[in-house]
Order: sequence, then structure tokens, then C-alpha cells
Amino acid sequence: MRLRLPFATINAVLIAVVAEAGRQPWVATAGDTPVPSSLLGLWLPLAYFIATLLSAAIAVALDEVEARAFLLRHFFLYAFAPIALLLAYVGKPVLNEQLGAVYLLMGFALAAHSLQGIWLALDRRSDLRNAFVIGATMLALGLIIAPYHRTVQPTASDEPHYLIVMQSLVLDHDLDLANDYAGDRYLSYYPAKIDDIHGIHVGNAIYSIRDLGLVVLGVVPFAIGERTGVIALLCVIGALLAVQLYLLLRDLAFDTRVAFLATAAVAFTHPVLTYTSQVYPELPAALAFVTAVRALRRGARSTLTDLAVASACVGALPWLTTRAWFAVIGVGLVIAYRAFRPFSVARVVAGAAPFAALVLVLSYLNYRQFGLFMPSAGYYLIRDQQQVLAFAPQTGALGLFFDRTFGLIGRTPLYLLAFLGAYAFWRRRRDHRDELVPLALGWLLSIAYIADIAYWFADGSPSSRYLVATVPLLAAAVAGGIEIIRNAGRWQPVLSVAAWAAAAWSAFAVFAYAMEPTLGYDLATDIRAGVGTRFWDFAGRIVRPDPGSFFPSLVVIDGRSIALALAWLAIAVALVAVGWRLGQESASGAAAANRSAADVTSAAS
Repeated sequence: MRLRLPFATINAVLIAVVAEAGRQPWVATAGDTPVPSSLLGLWLPLAYFIATLLSAAIAVALDEVEARAFLLRHFFLYAFAPIALLLAYVGKPVLNEQLGAVYLLMGFALAAHSLQGIWLALDRRSDLRNAFVIGATMLALGLIIAPYHRTVQPTASDEPHYLIVMQSLVLDHDLDLANDYAGDRYLSYYPAKIDDIHGIHVGNAIYSIRDLGLVVLGVVPFAIGERTGVIALLCVIGALLAVQLYLLLRDLAFDTRVAFLATAAVAFTHPVLTYTSQVYPELPAALAFVTAVRALRRGARSTLTDLAVASACVGALPWLTTRAWFAVIGVGLVIAYRAFRPFSVARVVAGAAPFAALVLVLSYLNYRQFGLFMPSAGYYLIRDQQQVLAFAPQTGALGLFFDRTFGLIGRTPLYLLAFLGAYAFWRRRRDHRDELVPLALGWLLSIAYIADIAYWFADGSPSSRYLVATVPLLAAAVAGGIEIIRNAGRWQPVLSVAAWAAAAWSAFAVFAYAMEPTLGYDLATDIRAGVGTRFWDFAGRIVRPDPGSFFPSLVVIDGRSIALALAWLAIAVALVAVGWRLGQESASGAAAANRSAADVTSAAS
């Protein structure tokens, strides 16, 4: 392309200008945090460098007219940060909040710009290329958010307890955390003394109760960049998850544009994007789950490699999180079925050996630590100290989606499309059952277990943490909802407006979590004590009436919350019914059109 050399030259000059502007004394702050120097002096120029690479990769598939317009809009991203800072600077220093908002808005503008460029050439690329440019866009946005999050938000809840195990492996080459908790080396990623030790005393040693999968994945990135390195790893994992989600939707025969919109709706909103900057194992678990499902897509034609990949991914799930055992059962049953039908010793070995090896290694590691040869031994040992099952799955199931503080829909109403798309998902059961069965079985068993956990809300971390690992099925259902809207006939304008309104609120919520990470750290004890939800306190200052008042609190259940929960359940059922009706009408219309076309062809013959 003739634009390559001028494009590279202009970008190099502009990046140098941005870097120099970040060193100017007028961009000082009222506080004493290191946000300004790190964001403007290093991370903003790096973000523009990432934007340059991404825009160049996307422009390759565009025709010359589209490429010129796309690359010209790319250059306007450079003007965004200086103009916004000049508007904020009115004779006084720029505040950290203003600087952070400008920096993050530039990142989200980059993502929107890139997604629009991908949309233009969606039909000219292969599915794999489309998947990778979507993943690259998510990686770029995640890497832009990461340094800001790391600077303004200290680790919280379980995060330092994963990092401290990585620290022990890197510095001491062992899993004994006694000296790590007693010392102060963790102050580089945690701001105070850790009093709440998440470990079990075995003699003079302390071994973590946390699952070791994320620790194993993160030990090298931690050695390179401590917490920043681990967050960068999670950004890569989030990008790979976006790649696999898009390919999953194409495997399920969703239209290219439907698959793109659904992947963007899931990957670039809360909770998936939010958890690229959180040190938790849910994103790797979601990636392992969807990879196992896709490996089984050939059904009876699954190769030995397919079975081995699915088995390895399922075997990795207990390493990542004990809560994944129910997904293991669901997908594992399908692997076993495919290993025996058609039967061969090689297929049985391919389907069983990777899973068995990973579980045996995990059991042996637990034996060396706790003296119990079993997976999840740490949680087994503390079973009498913490209530796990509440035997109230109806509360947890409604709460996971509709709770005011910890529910999914309040932050990302785009997931209401999953209810609307139930029929589009269901009607694929015949032609795509090889993927749908492990996907649905793993998801249903996981949700049934998570909903029954006494602490289903996973407080102390951003909401919907436990739903992240189950997001592959939700993505397929969201794609179904988009498909229903596209074929809704006279109802399409109304449903489209509602969907775009849901998308706007979802974008606001994920940006709010990125700019003010503390919005996600609500505690159930605070809610029970009458303290408000941080996210809704923030949103209520912008939107009136307070949208949070329309959601029930299923942590503190009262009459009003029961009524609201039932109302939201009725809305969900109504959406399923509407989607079912519209889907059947669309299918009937398509069948009638096909019959008419066949009749015309027959008559012409």
C-alpha cells in the first residue's frame, strides 16, 4: 500500500510530540500520586504506538478509499488527548481524575475506531483473521487500561494471595509462604501488612488454599514485571478468549456480522474486559472451557488431537478453580462418549490420559503440601470452617443476573439479549449438537453449583466474577438475540433501539469500572449493614432516578426485593417467549420462501 511509508513517518513524529507534551510542567496534578508522569510520559505514547500497529493491520483488508478514511480518522486520535487536556486546564493544574478520564477515553476511542474498521472488511477476511483482529483490539485496550488500573488501584481481596504464591516460587523456589507472610516483600504490590492469611499451617510451613493454575501461568510474568506482568498475561488471555468466542459463534453457523457484534458485546464490556486487570483465575477458566468445547465440534469425526486438546483443557480447569469441577463433569462426559464412539484404544487414551495426568500431578502436589493425595485438598481441609452450600439455588440464580450490587444485568444489560436469543440457540440443537451439548451441559452444571454457593456474590471483587468462566454459552445466547432482532420484521426498529440503549449503558458501566476501579469492591457485610452499592452511588449522581432502585437486593432479602426479583424473572421469561415467537415466525417465513423458490425453479425446468 502506497500509504505505508507516510503513515509510519507521521505516526513516529506524532508519538514523539505526545511523549514530549507529557513532560511539560503545566500538566502537573494537585495530588502527589505518580499517575501523570507514568501515563503521559510512557503509557500514552505506548498506547498510540499500539494504536498505530493495530490500525495498520486492519487497514490491510480495506480498499484504498476505505483505508484513506480509516487512517485519517486514526490521526484524529492524536488530537484527542491534547485537546481534552487543554479544555481541562483552565488556569490550574489538571487533576488526576481528569487525566485518567482523558487517557482511558483515548483507549476506548481506539477500540471503537478499530472495531469500525474491522466491520468494514468483515466479509473480506477469513474467520480466523477476523477473530485475531478482534482479539488484537481487545489486547490493545486491555494493555492501555492495565497501567492506569495498576497505578490507581492496589490489589484487594484474594489478589495478593495469588501474587504472594508467585513471589514465593520466583524468589524462594517453594510453596511455603511462612516467610512471605511474615516479611514485607509483598509491599511492592500490596499497600499494607497482610493480616488475613489465606493458608493452612502444616508444621512450620504455610501453604496457600488458593488453586495453583493461575500461579503456574503467572510465575514467569511475575518474575518479569510482578503484578504488571501478571495483568499483561491476563490481557493476552482475554484477547485469546475473544478469538475463541468469535470462532465458536462461527462454528454454530451464526452470520459473520452477528458473530462479530456478539463477540464485541461480550468481550468489550463488563465483566470480561474488567477482569483483564484483575488477578483472578476466571478468565483462564473461560478460555479453557471454550477451547475444550470447540475441540469437540467434529463430534464422531473428532481426531485424536481433538480429544487430547479437550481432555487437557478439562484437566486444567481444576488447577484454575475448584468451582470448575461441575464444568469438568459436563464436558468430561461428552469427551468420554466421543472416546468410546467410535471405540478404539487410541481414542480412549487420547481422551483420558491428559486429564488423568493433570489431575494426578495436582493430587501429588497437594500430597506434598497437605498430606492428602487429592485435588482441591486445601478447600477440603477447611470445609468445616466455612459454609459452602446454602441450599437456596433460586436466590443465587436470580442474584447472579439481577442483584442490585452483584448482578450482571444492572452493569451489562446487553446480556438481556441472551434471554431473547434462547430460541435461536435452541434451534441449532440438531445441526450443531456436537458443540452445544458440552457447552450447555458444562454451563448448566456450573450455574447450578454456583447459584447454590452461600457466597455466590463473590464480594470484594467486581461483580459477576463467578459468571466469567461461564461466558461462552452466554456469548452464544447473545448472538442468538442479535439474530432474532435482525430477522424481527416490523419489530426490528423497536428492538434495535432497545439493544442500542442497552449497549450504551453497558459501555458507560465498563468505562466507569475502568476509571474508578473501587466501584467494584462492595462487601456483603456492608450491604447488610445498610451501606449503598458503590456503582449505583456513582451512577445515581449522573442519572435520575437512580437506576439501582429498580433492582432487588438478594443479599438482604425483604418484601420489596422479592417483588422486584419476581418482576425481573417475568421480564426474562417474557423475552424468551418473544424471541421464541419471532424466531418461529422468521423460520416459517424462510421455509415458505425456500418452497416458493423451489416451485419457481421446478416450473422453469
